[in-house]
Amino acid sequence: MTRSTLIAALLVSLCVGASAVAQNSPEFGPRGTEEIRDPKPTAADMQVQKAVENGLKHLASIQNNDGSWSNDVGNKLGTGYQRNIDGIGKPHLGVTAITCMAFMASGHTPDRGEYHRNVAHGLAFVLSNIDRDTGWISQYGTRMYSHAFCSMFLSEVYGQTRDPVVLSHLRNAIRFIVESQNQQGAWRYIPNQSDSDMSICVCQLQALRAAANVGVLVPDTAIEAAKDYVRSSYNHYSMKGSFKYQIDWDDRSTFALTAAGVVALQSLGEYDTHTYEGPTGQRVTLDLNGSIRYLQSSRPDQYAGNLVPGTRICDYGFWYGHYYAAQAMYQYQFKSKRTWDEWSEMNRKHFLKLQHTNGAWSDEIGGFDPAKNAYATAMACLILSIPRGYLPIFQN
Repeated sequence: MTRSTLIAALLVSLCVGASAVAQNSPEFGPRGTEEIRDPKPTAADMQVQKAVENGLKHLASIQNNDGSWSNDVGNKLGTGYQRNIDGIGKPHLGVTAITCMAFMASGHTPDRGEYHRNVAHGLAFVLSNIDRDTGWISQYGTRMYSHAFCSMFLSEVYGQTRDPVVLSHLRNAIRFIVESQNQQGAWRYIPNQSDSDMSICVCQLQALRAAANVGVLVPDTAIEAAKDYVRSSYNHYSMKGSFKYQIDWDDRSTFALTAAGVVALQSLGEYDTHTYEGPTGQRVTLDLNGSIRYLQSSRPDQYAGNLVPGTRICDYGFWYGHYYAAQAMYQYQFKSKRTWDEWSEMNRKHFLKLQHTNGAWSDEIGGFDPAKNAYATAMACLILSIPRGYLPIFQN
């Protein structure tokens, strides 16, 4: 089946499914019930909504004909971004999945919304690049990060459409993650590496959680082993409350890693400081309140004075770190709503300062080019849309 045929088939099947459920969908509401109105949006809410709308409009304008979005395929190298020679400017699976989720976070699914065709085309692109035998999702050298985000995207699509084709591919993709888990209980850049790192571990954990939320069977042993790895990455000494990159030899702690660690434990039911039994039977306490304080003190854009579109402060980890930090703070509002409110307000003020006039955001991964940078734009739209609650992975 060609990609164009797959796109057409997806649009037909998704639209048929939408018409069948529309009468009782959250958008239309069950017949005979009293209309439920959302709280009246504030001026700040409207400002954020406009910024996101401009971002989505930009993303729609730069989608490739095959349904993908392009960015340089590469990986972190030290504190920078190393581009694959054969992946520069190529269709990027991970970026395509993240971009589609940005549309979905604003209510645009493959079968409804102004941008439903963009999401459906992106979905077709992802599905066409899944190995039918192994479930591995990769193109132009993309690795486990992209596989996890594609798996998460498929989970969100299946949760809203119940498309059996999507479910079949999702199961294979999740099975691949489980089978790629190493003896440390985590993952690395490519499948089946013997060492691990916290960032990739959390990315896979979120994919597993998203799949489990929509009814895909995920082994408890895989979840628990990954949870133990995240717990072992907690820094009890220097920079207390932060999370380390690796448990064996690289103990760097960063804003992005700590945000990811907090989100991982929150997604597994740990929202506050807690004590657990370590691998040798000792009692270990994790002070997640300290982790929140670490995030507040290490935020890369604490000062608004130097924030302008295209600033080099938006390095490799800027939007990735904020993606997890926003989720962590949103969940932490059960402990301290004020903490979330202050964080969200800073996001609004700072991110809007960083938006280009064409609606885009930019960063190092996209070469700071506002005409092409899909990743930063999609991440900014996702982060600003978290409170809307359209995507289950971001819900409380």
